[in-house]
Amino acid sequence: MTLQHGSRTSHWPKRSGASSGQQGSESVESLAQRHPELIVLARIGWLAKGLVYGLVGVLAFKIALDTAEPPAATTGGDPTGAEASQSGAISEIARSSLGEIALWAVAIGLALYVLWRVVSILLPASPTVKAWATRAAYAISALVYAFLAFSAVSFARSGQSSRESENARVESFTRDFMDNSGGRWLVGLFGAVLVAIGVFFAYRAVTADFEDELEGGVGPVSREHLVRLGQIGWLGRAAMMGLIGLFLVRAAVQFDPAEAEGLDGALHRLAQTSWGPFAVAAVGVGLVLYGVYCVLSAPVQRLKSAD
Repeated sequence: MTLQHGSRTSHWPKRSGASSGQQGSESVESLAQRHPELIVLARIGWLAKGLVYGLVGVLAFKIALDTAEPPAATTGGDPTGAEASQSGAISEIARSSLGEIALWAVAIGLALYVLWRVVSILLPASPTVKAWATRAAYAISALVYAFLAFSAVSFARSGQSSRESENARVESFTRDFMDNSGGRWLVGLFGAVLVAIGVFFAYRAVTADFEDELEGGVGPVSREHLVRLGQIGWLGRAAMMGLIGLFLVRAAVQFDPAEAEGLDGALHRLAQTSWGPFAVAAVGVGLVLYGVYCVLSAPVQRLKSAD
């Protein structure tokens, strides 16, 4: 179900005995009419999200370009400290000329995106398995971006980021789980879930089922062009999730926490294969275009419930 506000009319007819989906639709419209400023603020969150993804894509593309050079370390690290991950993107923002101001702006933007997801969770929706699964996905998204917003605030206040890289955190997480009974299976299961999420993202890309989240085009960019950008972007996100999941599954199968990697480590390893640099570059381009999609589509993003 979708958000309409202002003078626009509803796509759902109002009639007595309306289903829960229709009632939910009216709730979304009512929310927009009563609090249009909420929608405007929440859409700012898409700008921050787009900036983060765009930077992750640029850092991933840099890995592909640097592959021909001798590796800086056996762990695949970057000598500049730039890590192709969402946390790495926050660090890169801190290194920009605007520094602390940029960090606070991104933190506020990400917090507004979290608000968007929380409202989406709370909106009325049909009591179906799909709706509850969508709510769960929204909740995970809210937690991830809340963590990134918190990281940006911590970085802005302290002037330094966590010394532990995402790759190190993933390996530490995997080792801690494997030290417990059944932990190996849990790590493998978590990796399989990430792969499944990657497959779902690829499905969204191929079917363009996110198209109904857009009210229209933006200026000279038509709705169709936005959808094409989104499709490429969702493929980039699918590859990102799939890579992390595959390395977690590999760590579980080989019973070796060192095999687990975050996005940065996974891309570095992939880049060392024969066709790896091209694959990593493709992932980078996909993530950059997803960032562009988020920024361009921000003014026309519709608030949706879990239906």
